[in-house]
Amino acid sequence: MYDYLQLLKDHAILLGEFDPAKVDNLYPQWFWDRRVSLIDFRGDLRFIDSQSITWGFHISAITASHDFSSGSCGTTIIKKVWVEGGSFVGSGAFLYNCHIKPHAVVACGSVVRNITVEPFTMVEGNPARVIKKYIDGAWRKV
Repeated sequence: MYDYLQLLKDHAILLGEFDPAKVDNLYPQWFWDRRVSLIDFRGDLRFIDSQSITWGFHISAITASHDFSSGSCGTTIIKKVWVEGGSFVGSGAFLYNCHIKPHAVVACGSVVRNITVEPFTMVEGNPARVIKKYIDGAWRKV
């Protein structure tokens, strides 16, 4: 049996200390099986109702950055990545300082940065922007 937490650390997939409470008790194997690119536990990371989240492959979730206002790499600034149940995050997505609300959809390869994705809303692109909303039983362009 593999020690999946050690595999995450050895392959530099994990930043900070693994905290199962932040990810609704998901196991390190869950991240390994999805070939997560990077998962950052240093900041405000929350997977809420994780069992109903659909998560693709090679996703990064970054929760900390640096203050460059002085012209150099300054202090660490804590950011958030909150992903709520019923949401779909496509493969290759990059999540930074964002909140993915229930039943939201993040398209493959999207860079979701500094936004809240409202429920029943679909975003795509770099930077991610709203492209559709689920209205009256169908996805409609916005």
